[in-house]
Amino acid sequence: MSKSPAYDALVAHHRRVHDLEHLQAIATWDRMTHMPPAGGPARAAAQAALTVLIKQLQADPTLAQQFEAAAHEPLLGDAALNFARMRQARRIEAAIPATLAERRELVTGAAMQAWGRARQDDNWDNFAAAWAPVVAVTRESAARLGDALGLQPMDALLERWEPGLRMARVNALFGQVQGWLPPLVEHALVAQANSPPPLEPVGPFPAAAQKRLCEQVMALLGFDFDAGRLDTTQHPFTGGVPEDVRMATRFDETNFLPGLIGTIHETGHSRYQQNLPRAWLGQPLAGPHSAALHEGQALIFERQLAPEPAFCQLLTPLLRQAFGSQPAFEPDNLARLLKRIRPGPIRVAADELTYPLHVIMRVQIEQALVEGQIEVDDVPAWWNEHLQRLLGVDPPAPFSQGPLQDPHWVQGMFGYFPAYLLGAMVAAQCFAALRRDVPDLQAQGALGNWLAPRIWQQGARHDLDAMMQHATGEPLSDNALRTQLEQRHGRSN
Repeated sequence: MSKSPAYDALVAHHRRVHDLEHLQAIATWDRMTHMPPAGGPARAAAQAALTVLIKQLQADPTLAQQFEAAAHEPLLGDAALNFARMRQARRIEAAIPATLAERRELVTGAAMQAWGRARQDDNWDNFAAAWAPVVAVTRESAARLGDALGLQPMDALLERWEPGLRMARVNALFGQVQGWLPPLVEHALVAQANSPPPLEPVGPFPAAAQKRLCEQVMALLGFDFDAGRLDTTQHPFTGGVPEDVRMATRFDETNFLPGLIGTIHETGHSRYQQNLPRAWLGQPLAGPHSAALHEGQALIFERQLAPEPAFCQLLTPLLRQAFGSQPAFEPDNLARLLKRIRPGPIRVAADELTYPLHVIMRVQIEQALVEGQIEVDDVPAWWNEHLQRLLGVDPPAPFSQGPLQDPHWVQGMFGYFPAYLLGAMVAAQCFAALRRDVPDLQAQGALGNWLAPRIWQQGARHDLDAMMQHATGEPLSDNALRTQLEQRHGRSN
């Protein structure tokens, strides 16, 4: 007879919820990749109904009794930690009533449909009318979460993505980056202007050939095609569940690099998902626990590994096979293309130096929006002002290259954007430790073999700083990122 029947019942409950969230994740993937446009309203209603069902399971009155009884059971090791993660998740879920969760699904579904149309017809006003309810739901959710957790609204939203981290620390870290990065960008642009440019690849690059190339690179990076797949979409993402990972990217037939680099980025996400601790799948301890760690895995593959000479040597024959032979595919030229600095308005197309500034501007805007300093109609003007001030880039004419380029806020994912710059810090710090521990980066599977025991298979055992301490010997900082960027692009002094 079990010595922890109440805890065992909670484990079974979380497995049931995980199964339903599995269906929700696949429905979301289908909505963003294959669903016909007219299916939007019905899909939003169906997903809202599934959300209510999950909320009803989480609101089962017997759970309170099981949590109370489990608190007195002899739980040790991972079971005790899993129970602690369960309790925190329950506090968060209990703060959002089923009616609010249902409303969130309905308004985000409608907003996603409006976002897709607005990107095509460049109509901000029509989009804003559909997005305003998402912002209202987000503010209400932030207030409820803040009351339940004793946090400010933006901290409460951040808690869902980065447990234990607060905006005060995020803003301090980002302030440090904002201090040293712009002079480095300026210095790198001057140095680049005084050097011969890399050779440009000559297209066209058929989408079908790009997809085959991307699948070959995914296999090279260890992606398990028996437990995942690649599709196309308006905005690259990784979805699904660890047992069934769904990747999506997009292709430009005049330039293969965005599709390839986006795929390498998403493969980092997918390798993390596919290697979470299987024994704990369906439980909070399985993770992932930190969005910054998740983004860090993607950026290790994209920003750290991809520009390495050894990896470019592996890409060259695959590019020749896909598109024919041309000088631009030579390894040295590929590395220069991947490290090139090109300030522009698009975050996912940004180079490694200007990318952090894209993140900082979004974090500043979303804080103002959540806290009520600005409203939906103010976002385009704030966007343009931040783009000019932080990146020195003139605002683009189409909204699809401005505030409509990312789906995060449309989906209500406020508080997620900090993960992208925190993730860049994670990636640089991990790669520096990897170089220290594994001098031969060309060894087959060296990157995955290093990451798997230190991060992937740790699941949710540690918060962000503790995980970085475990993996690299130090808590998270911007030091490794600054060092790496200065080594690649020269000190600004």
